[in-house]
Amino acid sequence: MKRFTLLSVLMLISGAAFAAAPLTGDEIKTLLAGNSASGFADALGKNYTAYYAADGKLVQDLGKGKRRQGTWKITDNNFCTQFPTEPARCTKVMPGDNGEYVRIKDDGMVTNTWKKFYKGNAYKY
Repeated sequence: MKRFTLLSVLMLISGAAFAAAPLTGDEIKTLLAGNSASGFADALGKNYTAYYAADGKLVQDLGKGKRRQGTWKITDNNFCTQFPTEPARCTKVMPGDNGEYVRIKDDGMVTNTWKKFYKGNAYKY
């Protein structure tokens, strides 16, 4: 019941951001594979840019010289990332407002908001 209440409140607060169904694994792959994105890491409170290589490599730049490398993959229609010093994180991807997409954990917490997408390795990582 507690989880249902939390999700209900989040849906009311964010409106259209949660109105659509989560993306499928194929939709996530089409959006990201071989492309770049800029966004906001809600969990870290930081803007970032990233390149999602088609081979599953990931480069993320958090600004101020902080760049990290990891991997990404699709598992059971979830988007998963893994960085060397962190546990793997898998989330649903939901369409938001104005062409944005959000990553949402099973408990309803938004971890990231992708704001803009660019074809290829736009940041030359």
